[in-house]
Amino acid sequence: WPSVFSGIEVIVNQETQNHWDPGASPSFYDLLVSLGKGHQAILNLPDLGAELHYPPGTMVYISGKVLEHGVPGWGDGERIVLA
Repeated sequence: WPSVFSGIEVIVNQETQNHWDPGASPSFYDLLVSLGKGHQAILNLPDLGAELHYPPGTMVYISGKVLEHGVPGWGDGERIVLA
């Protein structure tokens, strides 16, 4: 189907270690969508010294090539991310 995105990744119940996206373009933004229910995930952005609440329904645009990012363990609940 047609999409403005060059790729879509579905992550289900997986911790994501802090990383940069090596294949991404530094001038493009990545849309991260947090889905699921009952989780208290945190989006780590170490380059900014930030830890953002990342509950279900949250959408974040970042440049994954430029900003290191990750999501550690989130406790209870189901976590689904579209990236």
